[in-house]
Amino acid sequence: MVMRTALVYCLLGASALCSWEQSDSARIPVDHWRPELISADSALALPDLPLRTLARMRKDSAEHLRYSVRYGLIQAGEAELRTEMGPEYEGRKTLRVVGAGRSTGALDWVFKVRDHYESHVDAEGLFPHRFIRSVREGGYRLERDIRFYPGRRLATTEDAKGTRHQVLPAFCQDLVSSFQFARQLPLDSIPDGGLVEIPTFLDGEVHLVRARKTGSERIKVNAGTFDCWSFQPVVMEGRIWKDEDDLTVYISADVHRIPVLVKTDLLVGSLRLELVAHSRAPIATGAQ
Repeated sequence: MVMRTALVYCLLGASALCSWEQSDSARIPVDHWRPELISADSALALPDLPLRTLARMRKDSAEHLRYSVRYGLIQAGEAELRTEMGPEYEGRKTLRVVGAGRSTGALDWVFKVRDHYESHVDAEGLFPHRFIRSVREGGYRLERDIRFYPGRRLATTEDAKGTRHQVLPAFCQDLVSSFQFARQLPLDSIPDGGLVEIPTFLDGEVHLVRARKTGSERIKVNAGTFDCWSFQPVVMEGRIWKDEDDLTVYISADVHRIPVLVKTDLLVGSLRLELVAHSRAPIATGAQ
């Protein structure tokens, strides 16, 4: 549970920054909702709408971010975010963005964790074509594969429960693609106290992920010292957190938008995910 919380909220914390410029008419009026299931025939009959191309603030790069995960004083595990060239979907190039987490040390003997989240993100439109989730946590297992058909605003989920088709909001993100989307936006234009939100498809539901910009701070971690913006994703009280502002994410205040530090106070203990190393190299996607 600790590893999943660290990895998921590193991604959610970053992804919640993405929709500052979204118009009110595009917003979903509730925190989360489950889109109606439709038949395979109905899915095929959906109209194929034009796909978008977005202006880019930063060049795509092959990137590797590595993190340590601490639960209180215990070194609980490690996590990483990797970006590389992905497969093409109907002639559109993608970036493969992978978030992975694993337990280490004594915890690995007691409760082995191997989590893998992967998204194939459209290089020009910054929306997902595919999301792969593989979870190994103690005796718990989950394998889920979601194909997005952005022209039809459709998601097809395959897992142990079978195949399901659901209609989504236009260019709805997954957990990982929203992180990539966020890094292309002018986050410096968000005022302190500004609340941002983005629709994200997770576990068969569309979740309206929210975060509030709380200021700027110079943060020192193992990977170095970074000028950062701080954001507080709004979390659910009572299950893991005591208060809705118990989670803080620090994003580097530069063109790279690197999640530098995630820290949170839980109902029991505290969690800290800290950047320990980062590297990048040029990658050619053709996106401008």
